[in-house]
Amino acid sequence: MSDHVSYLEAKRPLDDRSLDRDVLSAFVDALPASPTVLEAGCGTATMPERLFEWGLLDAGTWVAVDSHAAAVTAGRDRLAGRPDATRNGDTVSLGDLTVEFVVADVFEHIGGSRRRFDAVVGNAFFDIVDIERALSTFRPCTDLVYAPITYNGETTVAPPMEPDEQVFARYEEHMRSYRPGHPEAARRLRAALAEPLADAASPWRIEPPYTAAERTVLRHLIETIRTAVGETGLDADAWARQRRAQVADGRLRYEAANRDVLGRI
Repeated sequence: MSDHVSYLEAKRPLDDRSLDRDVLSAFVDALPASPTVLEAGCGTATMPERLFEWGLLDAGTWVAVDSHAAAVTAGRDRLAGRPDATRNGDTVSLGDLTVEFVVADVFEHIGGSRRRFDAVVGNAFFDIVDIERALSTFRPCTDLVYAPITYNGETTVAPPMEPDEQVFARYEEHMRSYRPGHPEAARRLRAALAEPLADAASPWRIEPPYTAAERTVLRHLIETIRTAVGETGLDADAWARQRRAQVADGRLRYEAANRDVLGRI
């Protein structure tokens, strides 16, 4: 299993406890009885499995799209391995809920399709893409967007260290200038919606004592920050080494400000 896939699997319990249940309920209430849903950047497809297990979605079609083949394969194989699942090629059924797995750039996939969806879901997706491009691409095929765990502009790590201010300033600079997306994506997404329907905080919080999954997530996040900051020209290797040592010692606390956003486009 690749490091990226291990991280995606490890963060599921973190997403589970971070999702705002009121916004999630509003999303489910806005769907028809047997919806067709597009998930952009599905990762290992934890969202349809989550909704099925939580009794929120028991019928319909969920089209799970991601450009990372290893993640899509891992998600498909995990779902197919359930005792209540039936697999047919790249499709896995959980009762009356069918999950279609697609390896593709979601913008290219939708741009060449005339398929209509009752909603598009992007979990931790809209903060790593150009929001206007995303909405303009999705608008012809749906009018409902559910964007949980969308970053909203602040990461806090404790205990504090002297380089923190510079490291996180460069981390935000990287989000703004070195890749698509924005550190205040949740606020920008809400402002771009034709009709916001629901919006609530969904922060990631990790505190000791950690589970094994939380250790995996923390190590991945530290490396993500180190790599991004390095691309801006600041060497954050020493900062990362100290933060990894704090994880090993069970002393690091992490929080990221996210929001769950639901609305019409």
